[in-house]
Amino acid sequence: MPLTLTCLDATGRDREELIAFLTANAFPFHVRTHPTRTQVVAAIDEGTWGGDAVEAFWLDHDEHGRVGLVRLDDLADATALIDLRLAERWRGHGLGARALALASEHVFRTRPGVVRFEGQTREDNLAMQRTFDKSGWVREAYYRDGWPVEGGAPMASIAYSVLRRDWLSGVTTPVPRGPEVTLSGELRCANEGEAARVRARLPEHIALTRAEPGCIAFDVDPTADPLVWRVDERFIDEAAFDAHQRRVAASVWGSATAGIARAYVIRGRAQDAGAVIAEAWAAEERLLDPAVRSDPEELRRLLADDFAEIGRSGRWWTRDEIIAALTAEEPGSRPPSIERRQSRLLDADTVLLTYLLRGDDRASYRSSVWRCDPQPRCLFHQGTVVPG
Repeated sequence: MPLTLTCLDATGRDREELIAFLTANAFPFHVRTHPTRTQVVAAIDEGTWGGDAVEAFWLDHDEHGRVGLVRLDDLADATALIDLRLAERWRGHGLGARALALASEHVFRTRPGVVRFEGQTREDNLAMQRTFDKSGWVREAYYRDGWPVEGGAPMASIAYSVLRRDWLSGVTTPVPRGPEVTLSGELRCANEGEAARVRARLPEHIALTRAEPGCIAFDVDPTADPLVWRVDERFIDEAAFDAHQRRVAASVWGSATAGIARAYVIRGRAQDAGAVIAEAWAAEERLLDPAVRSDPEELRRLLADDFAEIGRSGRWWTRDEIIAALTAEEPGSRPPSIERRQSRLLDADTVLLTYLLRGDDRASYRSSVWRCDPQPRCLFHQGTVVPG
């Protein structure tokens, strides 16, 4: 992108232009959202915009002209800081990432003592967080109540940085992650009707999710298949992720897309083993409910896409075959009962259930493998007749 840094002389030729820029634009995620002329003049006179350890630059675009500015602070220290401000009309155009790259190159080329370049943003400034992420900066800290808010309670400040050695090598050094929760996978529609519901509700769903205070990143992108969307989510911790799940379940999006297949993998949740096992047993019992067994949509929600079953006769059943068989069967004269329950956790979200099933004067040993990630779905089932 044709963006360049132009030296900003705050105390000389650019003084009035700087004052005009800062007072004409709103900065909703800065401590001072609407700086006054008096405040800007005082900051210039105090050396905030220029000095031995401070440099400021205009961001000039070949086509759009002057689109913003950057201020570099603490340049005499090992850790330098960046303050990036874009004019209101040029936000959301992808200029932030290029500005970070230009600022990093300037700092590391001209300031040999700087080993770490840091930026901080408010917890609800999701656009800036995504810009840091896409630029290869690493999220390092979450300072509770670290960002003053005019006329309101303080909010959290989130710190990102890039290291000189990473900038030189082009390889990002990861930091040990805390309780961050991620979700990745696909939203898979069965037909154009389901896809139309997704397209109609998706923009609002994305906007509402990105506005949640615990959301770090949320992307739902179309794939080459018009019935499939790629989903990637990041939340600061399990509480934030669970709050998101509760909101979605009660939302218009949740109602409109209920029943549409999801294939997700969730990482970072510290699920309680007992809760996972209880979820699996509850889902197993639902599969024995005649109302569920006669409902193809409910069965699709409970059975994984690659579900397989080995029946009492030894036959191998696919998901589609078992759904067809269950919906066609006649219910028994009395509900089946589960005895001799046993369970084993295979990993953090996968459970093996074994039990004895009795019903209509027949008995069989059963085993099921369930994955609860996040909703329980059966991967495998087997039945063996009990003789006599």
